[in-house]
Amino acid sequence: MSNAFCPITALEQRVHRDGAQPLLTCYDEADGSRVEFSARTLANWVDKTANLIEAVGLDEGSELGLPLLLSHPGHWVGLVWTLAAWQVGATVFAVPRDDLERVELAVVGPENPHPVPGVETVVCSLHPLGAGLPTPVAGVTDYAEVLSQPDVHWRNPAPQIWLDDGEQQVGAEALAAITPVAGRNVVLPGADGPWADLGRLLLAPLAGGGSVVVVNNCELPDRLEAIAAAERADLGPK
Repeated sequence: MSNAFCPITALEQRVHRDGAQPLLTCYDEADGSRVEFSARTLANWVDKTANLIEAVGLDEGSELGLPLLLSHPGHWVGLVWTLAAWQVGATVFAVPRDDLERVELAVVGPENPHPVPGVETVVCSLHPLGAGLPTPVAGVTDYAEVLSQPDVHWRNPAPQIWLDDGEQQVGAEALAAITPVAGRNVVLPGADGPWADLGRLLLAPLAGGGSVVVVNNCELPDRLEAIAAAERADLGPK
């Protein structure tokens, strides 16, 4: 259907309509960081990452493993990689590192920054501002190289498919079931799995014109309420 929800189209429309306003704000209480992305800034990261995906040889129909969505739920880097993969027409696998043998590109975090055997590997430092690994690692691409990629926006109109466990496919029907969310909401990620996180943190606000404040590693209810007050946001589902 021509009017079916497409997150890539929704981000493009958000950039043109309201590009300077906050779309995604990320707190990590473990290191005290706060990073904010307007629609325009997030789209720029997505474009650069899509160009990096193409540079390592992936295109429409390729398979990209993203264990970051399991090991670091709600981190902005995982959200950017998901949108970038969809933008080039690749399939995303949210599977553990040990289950990446079938993918063509693995995107992993800093806790195990070594190559996945037989698979092109990108390592993300998960630095709040996208800095590189503190020490170079042989045999992998440091995600910080994305900063040298062009800002050119291009997309593949292929359908987006989400494969969250190597067996279950989540695609067009799940996208159609996304409930649009307006306003600004605080959300804690990780409770219900990667697809639920993507829905609450990215897809619902894109569909409804809202924005989200994602808070990781917060164990104090009073702190969560303080963040909501500071961000002028409502407390969403926890």
